[in-house]
Amino acid sequence: MNLNVKITSVHNKKILALRKLYKSRERKASDVFIAEGKKEVQRGILSGFELEKLYYCPTIFKNDLNDIDKLDFEKVDIYELDKSVYEKIAYRDNTEGILALFKKKTYGFDDIASDSKNLYIVLEAVEKPGNLGAVLRTADAAGITGIIMTNTKVDQYHPNVIRSSLGAVFTVPVVVSTNEDALRFFKENNIKIYSAALPSYKNLYELDLNQPVAMVFGTESNGLTDFWLQNNDENYTIPMNGIVDSLNVSTSVAISIYEVLRQRGI
Repeated sequence: MNLNVKITSVHNKKILALRKLYKSRERKASDVFIAEGKKEVQRGILSGFELEKLYYCPTIFKNDLNDIDKLDFEKVDIYELDKSVYEKIAYRDNTEGILALFKKKTYGFDDIASDSKNLYIVLEAVEKPGNLGAVLRTADAAGITGIIMTNTKVDQYHPNVIRSSLGAVFTVPVVVSTNEDALRFFKENNIKIYSAALPSYKNLYELDLNQPVAMVFGTESNGLTDFWLQNNDENYTIPMNGIVDSLNVSTSVAISIYEVLRQRGI
């Protein structure tokens, strides 16, 4: 454990290693990720993610490290950075002056299996970090069982995902899977599959959602692949009165999730 070791050079090996984690390939190859901001760091700790290192700049960070609940000073390496150094590793424009390295968590289908009225969200080939972060926020608010990502184009530990999720990346189990494995899981557990897609014979409000369900969403540009159009119990649409024919995927997910909760009286 290193407590308040000061780093004054942007060429320090730890600083160079941190900056690499903003690159997708480096992040995917690593077992750690960066979470920036006091709220995000706090959420990671309280959610049971293993905190490896903490970096802060006292010139920018206006709080006391003792205000971070359950921060174990005996186990975590803590580094104090000069402002010029911290600005080199900060991802946000309006940084709070604190970020942390957490160990990634890997979830499998066993982690999200349950006997209750499950609600799963499947995101096929989601492309935009902001959309994924917004979906995670909604999923956390609604208390859904889990998110399954297939044909992934962006990972859940992308800094923009963490920022837009407001820390929900720590609270919602995300399983990265193939389409085939996800379908097998749903079939084995008698989970109804509803795909948000055209052509559709039902709208969202005509579906029976008072049962274990998986709701599947594709990209805004291309929609779902034939796999989920052919391997489901029903395609559905969300009624719209305007001219534009596509809702943002995170908005579609939010509307769908809360219709499930409405039908279940939650």
